[in-house]
Amino acid sequence: MSGATELKSKVDFSELGIGASREGAVVERYGQAPSQHGLLWRPNVDGPTPTIIFLHGGCWSSAFDYRHAFLLCQSLARSGHMVWLPEYRRIGELGGGWPGTFEDVTESIAWLLGAEAAQIDFDAVQLVGHSAGAHLALWLNRGQPGRMALLGPQAIYWNRVVALAPITDLRLYGQGGNSCQVMVSELLSSGGGIEVEHLSPIELGIRKPVELVFSEADMLVPAEQSRHYLLKTGCEAILVPDAGHFDFIHPATVAGHTVLSRLGDYCDASR
Repeated sequence: MSGATELKSKVDFSELGIGASREGAVVERYGQAPSQHGLLWRPNVDGPTPTIIFLHGGCWSSAFDYRHAFLLCQSLARSGHMVWLPEYRRIGELGGGWPGTFEDVTESIAWLLGAEAAQIDFDAVQLVGHSAGAHLALWLNRGQPGRMALLGPQAIYWNRVVALAPITDLRLYGQGGNSCQVMVSELLSSGGGIEVEHLSPIELGIRKPVELVFSEADMLVPAEQSRHYLLKTGCEAILVPDAGHFDFIHPATVAGHTVLSRLGDYCDASR
């Protein structure tokens, strides 16, 4: 790719499947439920490797699985990262929502950090998420335990969080009417119900450093979700002009190229 003029913008969701595959990845299970597994791209090198844990989005709904994240994860793997793309139980399947979704992302990371410890460079572990997956990543990085304290302590082994087009404020986001915003009420009513302040990252603080990547042109997750979180937490942020919601996970877009560069630069700096 020789220059920014060749890069796309505002790609459609369907374009994420063009040329995407899980070639080079192996399926690993971290639990017994059908969705309690993930794809692991292991680099063909010996010794500790920069590692990316990627939490896919899809409105916390079983209508969307991890396949739309293949393109980005493949690109990250080709650049020398170990990449873990966990699936997790979502709303619409048994155990999805609260607390199952949150238990699964926690357990999937614990599995990786245990099973692959010898291959992980623990000075270069990035927790990355897109959209609802970015919400989960920020929630995992919360400074206050919330209701998850009932499920036991959680260790932090990543060095930073990179949140792409993140949903940060469930209270505000749930007031909208698009197809993802209406899922907030289902999320909060799952598992017998959960108060919004326990699942909304903007109300829970941060532990490890956070970098947001977002756009004012995103029609699915408004930029105010990032701007409000930035104002409240003082985290780092990158604004990508004129990027659509799915651009952040498509390597051939301006936003996707920015994401790949930021993730790669961080790993280079940590060595």
